Amino acid sequence: MGDKKRCLLIGLAILITVLLIGSKVYMDKQQEAKVRQEEMIEVVKSEEAKKVFEEGLKNLDSKALTSEGVIQNYKIDYESIEQNPMGGINGKIVVNKNDKLVVLFNLNKEDEKNFDRSVISGNSDELSQLLKGID
Repeated sequence: MGDKKRCLLIGLAILITVLLIGSKVYMDKQQEAKVRQEEMIEVVKSEEAKKVFEEGLKNLDSKALTSEGVIQNYKIDYESIEQNPMGGINGKIVVNKNDKLVVLFNLNKEDEKNFDRSVISGNSDELSQLLKGID
């Protein structure tokens, strides 16, 4: 009877140890993901990124960010930011404070100092329809 109890206690101790180690690894990965998310948001908020976004919006609408443009203002949706599996940062830009007018972006580094200028990777159908009307 003593051997059964000892085996049960050893098994229980091993199980508890495995659960504790697993929990620690999970918590560390969660913390790492949070830090990575915060770093991506800081990159997207940078002045250089802002210039690239605005250049991309002006490629869609030559009068963007003026009172004559279809795209009059924009805001980055920070909740949408995620790491692209191929590198870079994906996210979306909300245009004119309208959640249906969306521009998708992929922010990549061209080299150590500069972002790739082709940042816009798509836009919503609603925005496409408005942009078609400016030609």
